[in-house]
Amino acid sequence: MSETSKRRPTTKRPGKAKERQPVRGPAAPSEEEVRRRAYELYRERGEEPGHELDDWTRAERELRGDE
Repeated sequence: MSETSKRRPTTKRPGKAKERQPVRGPAAPSEEEVRRRAYELYRERGEEPGHELDDWTRAERELRGDE
């Protein structure tokens, strides 16, 4: 008997529930979206350097809806 003839056909079990995926909130903003908003914040502040991290984190919070 060949190897292929020894195999049993696979069948789906009736009533077996599919595994559920976790519910997730809104999608995180893309890096490009954050970059653009951070640049807008920089411009709104009068283009003063030295606040890049503040601008970036504020942009992320705004785009996620945390603010």
